[in-house]
Amino acid sequence: MHDAQSANSEHDTVLRGGEPGPRSLPVVTDTDPWKDIRLAKLNRKYLMRQRVVSGNPNEPAHAVFDVLRTRLLRTLHENGWNRVAITSPTDGCGKTFVAANLALSLARRESVRTILMDMNLRSPELADVFGLKTSGPLAEYLFGNITEADHFLRVGPNLALALNSRAEIDASELLQRPKTKETLEVMQMELEPDVVLYDMPSILKNDDLLSFLPQVDGVLLVVGGGITKAAEIRQVENLLADQVPLLGVVMNNEEDPLRSFFKK
Repeated sequence: MHDAQSANSEHDTVLRGGEPGPRSLPVVTDTDPWKDIRLAKLNRKYLMRQRVVSGNPNEPAHAVFDVLRTRLLRTLHENGWNRVAITSPTDGCGKTFVAANLALSLARRESVRTILMDMNLRSPELADVFGLKTSGPLAEYLFGNITEADHFLRVGPNLALALNSRAEIDASELLQRPKTKETLEVMQMELEPDVVLYDMPSILKNDDLLSFLPQVDGVLLVVGGGITKAAEIRQVENLLADQVPLLGVVMNNEEDPLRSFFKK
């Protein structure tokens, strides 16, 4: 992992030069709880090595994630939702790659405040993907022992990251705890995010996501080209039926991941 560096300016991040939003860049004021979240600066070259490309307009996948972002925002807005679980049928489909790139794409929408949380508690990866030092175990935050200001990192004015430094063996039980539900509800009330992305474990691997479904409004499914079988997608659809909507499917072509596409 690489240490996070304090940004000299809230605009001095990989997100600079993004598309204009419907209003000017949100200002983090003295009374805004987002001001208490520590700023971190991302390293563009490191992100490119990690295939986090949506912050670079010269990359082909930049536009792909913008399309995904627009469709997702439209669906959330139309239904009054904001909590999205990102998962895959099995490991190796690139769900964390999609989660990181989608979060940065959302951050370029200047009026949209986004929180990305590493809820793959058994095998956290987002800290390494972003090249940032974590503030410790995410479980301490979910237990209510520390606050958002203690644990979250802020990338620019409108993207917050909740990273994780420790794998949890009892992840399913932790996700089902009433205290976890309470903590996330308080986060919603205090930070008032427009979108919350949860990077979750693969849904067919264990019951972690199934136990967490009451805390999400919908699921975005990432399938791997040449990896995911049609029967696995049907199995996921059956698991989600009558519980939460499947918002869409992202086909991630592992042979050329920068040419992934979104289909509804």
